[in-house]
Amino acid sequence: MADRLGYSYLDTGAMYRASALLLLRNSIPLDDSLLLAENIRNHSIDIRGGVVFIDNEDVSSLIRTPEISDAASIVSSQSAVRREMVIIQQKFGKAHNTVAEGRDMGTVVFPDADLKVYVIADVAIRVLRRWRELRLLGNEANYGKLLSSQLKRDYRDRNRSDSPLRIAPGAFILDSTMMTISEQVPTVIELFRERMGVKQ
Repeated sequence: MADRLGYSYLDTGAMYRASALLLLRNSIPLDDSLLLAENIRNHSIDIRGGVVFIDNEDVSSLIRTPEISDAASIVSSQSAVRREMVIIQQKFGKAHNTVAEGRDMGTVVFPDADLKVYVIADVAIRVLRRWRELRLLGNEANYGKLLSSQLKRDYRDRNRSDSPLRIAPGAFILDSTMMTISEQVPTVIELFRERMGVKQ
Protein backbone atom coordinates (compact mmCIF):
# COMPACT_ATOMS: atom_id res chain seq x y z
CA MET A 1 0.00 0.00 0.00
CA ALA A 2 2.81 2.39 0.87
CA ASP A 3 4.43 1.65 -2.49
CA ARG A 4 1.16 2.27 -4.35
CA LEU A 5 0.70 5.62 -2.62
CA GLY A 6 4.37 6.64 -2.74
CA TYR A 7 4.41 6.80 1.07
CA SER A 8 6.96 5.56 3.62
CA TYR A 9 6.14 2.34 5.45
CA LEU A 10 6.44 2.21 9.24
CA ASP A 11 6.38 -1.33 10.63
CA THR A 12 6.20 -0.65 14.36
CA GLY A 13 6.15 -4.35 15.17
CA ALA A 14 9.60 -4.58 13.60
CA MET A 15 10.73 -1.73 15.82
CA TYR A 16 9.64 -3.61 18.94
CA ARG A 17 11.42 -6.67 17.60
CA ALA A 18 14.56 -4.54 17.24
CA SER A 19 14.20 -3.45 20.87
CA ALA A 20 13.94 -7.11 21.85
CA LEU A 21 17.15 -7.82 19.94
CA LEU A 22 18.83 -5.02 21.89
CA LEU A 23 17.59 -6.62 25.10
CA LEU A 24 19.00 -10.03 24.23
CA ARG A 25 22.30 -8.65 22.96
CA ASN A 26 22.83 -6.67 26.15
CA SER A 27 21.64 -9.45 28.50
CA ILE A 28 18.88 -7.24 29.92
CA PRO A 29 16.23 -9.09 31.97
CA LEU A 30 12.83 -9.17 30.27
CA ASP A 31 11.22 -7.32 33.17
CA ASP A 32 13.80 -4.50 33.40
CA SER A 33 11.88 -2.00 31.31
CA LEU A 34 13.79 1.04 32.59
CA LEU A 35 17.16 -0.39 31.56
CA LEU A 36 15.78 -1.38 28.16
CA ALA A 37 14.28 2.09 27.68
CA GLU A 38 17.69 3.57 28.48
CA ASN A 39 19.28 1.28 25.89
CA ILE A 40 16.74 2.37 23.29
CA ARG A 41 17.67 6.01 23.96
CA ASN A 42 21.37 5.16 23.62
CA HIS A 43 20.96 3.35 20.29
CA SER A 44 19.37 4.20 16.98
CA ILE A 45 16.38 2.13 15.83
CA ASP A 46 15.29 3.14 12.36
CA ILE A 47 13.37 1.90 9.33
CA ARG A 48 14.51 3.00 5.91
CA GLY A 49 12.91 1.65 2.77
CA GLY A 50 11.36 -1.20 4.73
CA VAL A 51 14.75 -2.23 6.16
CA VAL A 52 15.20 -2.26 9.95
CA PHE A 53 18.42 -0.85 11.38
CA ILE A 54 20.03 -0.75 14.80
CA ASP A 55 22.87 1.78 14.76
CA ASN A 56 22.93 1.51 10.94
CA GLU A 57 23.23 -2.30 11.07
CA ASP A 58 20.62 -4.10 8.96
CA VAL A 59 18.90 -6.45 11.42
CA SER A 60 15.85 -7.24 9.29
CA SER A 61 16.53 -10.97 9.14
CA LEU A 62 17.75 -11.23 12.75
CA ILE A 63 14.45 -10.02 14.22
CA ARG A 64 12.21 -12.57 12.45
CA THR A 65 12.70 -15.52 14.79
CA PRO A 66 10.25 -17.04 17.30
CA GLU A 67 12.61 -16.10 20.16
CA ILE A 68 12.56 -12.45 19.16
CA SER A 69 8.78 -12.57 18.61
CA ASP A 70 8.17 -13.82 22.14
CA ALA A 71 10.56 -11.29 23.69
CA ALA A 72 9.08 -8.43 21.65
CA SER A 73 5.58 -9.30 22.83
CA ILE A 74 6.72 -9.06 26.45
CA VAL A 75 8.80 -5.88 26.22
CA SER A 76 6.16 -4.11 24.11
CA SER A 77 3.74 -4.35 27.05
CA GLN A 78 6.03 -2.23 29.24
CA SER A 79 5.18 1.45 29.57
CA ALA A 80 8.75 2.76 29.67
CA VAL A 81 9.55 0.97 26.42
CA ARG A 82 6.36 2.11 24.71
CA ARG A 83 7.03 5.75 25.61
CA GLU A 84 10.42 5.61 23.92
CA MET A 85 8.99 3.90 20.86
CA VAL A 86 6.12 6.35 20.48
CA ILE A 87 8.63 9.22 20.39
CA ILE A 88 10.56 7.50 17.58
CA GLN A 89 7.39 6.60 15.67
CA GLN A 90 5.85 10.07 15.87
CA LYS A 91 9.14 11.60 14.75
CA PHE A 92 9.04 9.29 11.72
CA GLY A 93 5.45 10.28 10.98
CA LYS A 94 6.28 13.98 11.08
CA ALA A 95 9.11 13.49 8.61
CA HIS A 96 7.24 11.31 6.09
CA ASN A 97 3.87 10.68 4.52
CA THR A 98 3.36 7.40 6.30
CA VAL A 99 1.52 4.11 6.14
CA ALA A 100 1.95 2.73 9.66
CA GLU A 101 1.27 -0.78 10.91
CA GLY A 102 0.90 -1.54 14.60
CA ARG A 103 -1.54 -2.33 17.37
CA ASP A 104 -1.80 1.19 18.83
CA MET A 105 -1.37 3.31 15.70
CA GLY A 106 -4.86 4.77 15.60
CA THR A 107 -5.39 5.02 19.35
CA VAL A 108 -2.03 6.34 20.64
CA VAL A 109 0.67 7.05 18.09
CA PHE A 110 -1.33 8.70 15.29
CA PRO A 111 -4.79 9.46 16.72
CA ASP A 112 -5.35 12.13 14.06
CA ALA A 113 -4.46 9.89 11.09
CA ASP A 114 -6.38 10.55 7.88
CA LEU A 115 -7.47 6.90 7.73
CA LYS A 116 -7.46 4.21 10.42
CA VAL A 117 -8.00 0.58 9.46
CA TYR A 118 -8.43 -2.12 12.11
CA VAL A 119 -7.49 -5.37 10.41
CA ILE A 120 -8.79 -8.62 11.86
CA ALA A 121 -8.42 -12.26 10.85
CA ASP A 122 -9.13 -15.66 12.36
CA VAL A 123 -6.22 -16.60 14.61
CA ALA A 124 -5.72 -19.95 12.84
CA ILE A 125 -5.27 -18.14 9.52
CA ARG A 126 -2.91 -15.58 11.06
CA VAL A 127 -0.72 -18.33 12.48
CA LEU A 128 -0.73 -20.22 9.19
CA ARG A 129 0.46 -17.06 7.43
CA ARG A 130 3.23 -16.67 10.02
CA TRP A 131 4.21 -20.34 9.61
CA ARG A 132 4.51 -19.89 5.86
CA GLU A 133 6.55 -16.71 6.29
CA LEU A 134 9.03 -18.45 8.58
CA ARG A 135 9.34 -21.41 6.24
CA LEU A 136 10.01 -19.12 3.28
CA LEU A 137 12.80 -17.52 5.30
CA GLY A 138 14.30 -20.94 5.85
CA ASN A 139 13.42 -21.12 9.55
CA GLU A 140 12.00 -24.11 11.38
CA ALA A 141 8.38 -23.54 12.38
CA ASN A 142 5.99 -25.54 14.54
CA TYR A 143 2.34 -24.60 13.99
CA GLY A 144 1.24 -25.62 17.51
CA LYS A 145 3.95 -23.57 19.20
CA LEU A 146 3.24 -20.60 16.97
CA LEU A 147 -0.48 -20.81 17.80
CA SER A 148 0.21 -20.93 21.54
CA SER A 149 2.58 -17.98 21.27
CA GLN A 150 0.08 -15.95 19.23
CA LEU A 151 -2.75 -16.55 21.70
CA LYS A 152 -0.51 -15.41 24.57
CA ARG A 153 0.54 -12.33 22.62
CA ASP A 154 -3.05 -11.41 21.81
CA TYR A 155 -3.99 -11.74 25.47
CA ARG A 156 -1.05 -9.55 26.58
CA ASP A 157 -1.83 -6.92 23.96
CA ARG A 158 -5.49 -6.69 24.92
CA ASN A 159 -4.88 -6.63 28.66
CA ARG A 160 -1.73 -4.52 29.09
CA SER A 161 -2.19 -1.37 31.15
CA ASP A 162 -0.42 0.90 28.64
CA SER A 163 -1.98 1.31 25.17
CA PRO A 164 -4.03 -1.92 25.09
CA LEU A 165 -5.23 -3.19 21.74
CA ARG A 166 -8.48 -1.38 20.96
CA ILE A 167 -10.44 -0.30 17.90
CA ALA A 168 -9.65 3.36 17.30
CA PRO A 169 -12.56 5.79 17.07
CA GLY A 170 -13.58 6.16 13.44
CA ALA A 171 -11.59 3.13 12.28
CA PHE A 172 -12.75 0.97 9.39
CA ILE A 173 -12.81 -2.73 10.35
CA LEU A 174 -11.36 -4.97 7.64
CA ASP A 175 -11.79 -8.74 8.04
CA SER A 176 -8.88 -10.18 6.08
CA THR A 177 -9.50 -13.84 6.97
CA MET A 178 -10.47 -14.83 3.43
CA MET A 179 -8.56 -12.08 1.61
CA THR A 180 -5.16 -12.18 -0.04
CA ILE A 181 -2.79 -9.23 0.27
CA SER A 182 -3.52 -8.38 -3.37
CA GLU A 183 -7.20 -8.10 -2.41
CA GLN A 184 -6.63 -6.13 0.81
CA VAL A 185 -4.44 -3.41 -0.70
CA PRO A 186 -6.89 -2.01 -3.30
CA THR A 187 -9.68 -2.13 -0.70
CA VAL A 188 -7.71 0.07 1.69
CA ILE A 189 -6.47 2.38 -1.06
CA GLU A 190 -10.04 2.92 -2.20
CA LEU A 191 -11.01 3.79 1.38
CA PHE A 192 -8.12 6.24 1.55
CA ARG A 193 -9.06 7.92 -1.71
CA GLU A 194 -12.66 8.27 -0.59
CA ARG A 195 -11.56 9.73 2.75
CA MET A 196 -9.21 12.21 1.04
CA GLY A 197 -11.63 13.03 -1.76
CA VAL A 198 -9.21 11.80 -4.41
CA LYS A 199 -10.74 10.79 -7.73
CA GLN A 200 -9.53 7.76 -9.68
